[in-house]
Amino acid sequence: MFMRSMRRLLIVMSAAMIAACQAAAPPPLPTPENEGISRAAASNLAIIEWVRSPENIIFRADVEGGYAADSIRGKRDVPNCTIYGDARVVWVNELDPFRREVLYDRLAPAVIADYIAYLTINERIYTFATPTAAVPVYDAVVETIRINVNGIDQRTDGFSGWDGDDDWFRRVLAACRSLSGTPILFEPTNGWMSAIEVPYVQENPALTWDVAVTGLDLGESAALDTPLWVTDAAAVQIWRAQNDQPSRFVFQQGERYFQVALQVPGISRNSPSAP
Repeated sequence: MFMRSMRRLLIVMSAAMIAACQAAAPPPLPTPENEGISRAAASNLAIIEWVRSPENIIFRADVEGGYAADSIRGKRDVPNCTIYGDARVVWVNELDPFRREVLYDRLAPAVIADYIAYLTINERIYTFATPTAAVPVYDAVVETIRINVNGIDQRTDGFSGWDGDDDWFRRVLAACRSLSGTPILFEPTNGWMSAIEVPYVQENPALTWDVAVTGLDLGESAALDTPLWVTDAAAVQIWRAQNDQPSRFVFQQGERYFQVALQVPGISRNSPSAP
């Protein structure tokens, strides 16, 4: 506990030293390479460290709750904005109530360090902490933030004290989404598929599932107790549907109907690792 407190203090004190030498900065803009970065960016890189692994989450802004993570809808979820240890940023762009894009890019380490410094100095992120006596929320939808640098993995949520500033979460999320200057539309080549057979409901949008095109029988997949690793046409068709259709959509295969979800490792919130 003592060492954890000292590491937290080091981050805050170092950020304060940077702030004393420069005016409070707006959300950072992307820089193509570390070469030629500013003195302030170099200082941030010297102070801020993280595990540079594709599985490691450096930062995540998300909205959680409201339905079970292991439900079909829960398995389709992609967090609002995540920065991973291998310098990938992945975020969701909401196009309308039923349509979204999943975008990604790879950032220069200096951009990530500047963003963490921005969160520390401008947004005072280390002054917010989830209450130790957790309040039962019973499937409540809550905004959450995770920041994991310098050996400190801190998680906060809408009960942590930022609710006095209605724009705080929106600003932090918007800054994360603006880190990339060259967003790339994500489309998978593989992922974990879950399928459940359901009764026909006229109001549910029904999309045709062609076994000859996808090479996959949804009836056989629905009989499995665990997700099935799928590739190519099957993965793309499911991914496009779950990002372009109302959540109640189904795939029709012959006279049968299925709810289907695709989880992509390193993209979806609760995806298993790749096989």
